[in-house]
Amino acid sequence: MLRRLPTNPLSTDPQLSAVRAHFSANGESLCNAAALIDGDAGRSRVLRLMSQLRGASRLDRTIRLWLVELHRLLSLDPDIGAFESNLSFWTSFDPAGPEVEEICLLTDQLHDLLVEIGERDDARDAQALAFQANDAA
Repeated sequence: MLRRLPTNPLSTDPQLSAVRAHFSANGESLCNAAALIDGDAGRSRVLRLMSQLRGASRLDRTIRLWLVELHRLLSLDPDIGAFESNLSFWTSFDPAGPEVEEICLLTDQLHDLLVEIGERDDARDAQALAFQANDAA
């Protein structure tokens, strides 16, 4: 059984809170999906990410990159960046099998989370530009 991530925000970063909530709800499933695709290395990747989320005070660049790398792994992207992955595990999947459907669902949910993070970045950048414009006036 995996330890649950704290759902109460330990930081004021709404993006970190959203990612923690996502991994609190889906962490074990993400570990299992990554293990199905990349064996112990995939599981370790998700566990390492969850460990970083526990201790983080904000959603930093490293965590963001790891989230993107996890999405690429779940998407079976052949170019998954800095990680050398052994994707031989997934070749034995039945395309109509329940594990493939679950992986696709998790991948879509992670994509939605990444889009949400990007939208919050855009809103924060727009707000910062508005403040700069007000300060200049």
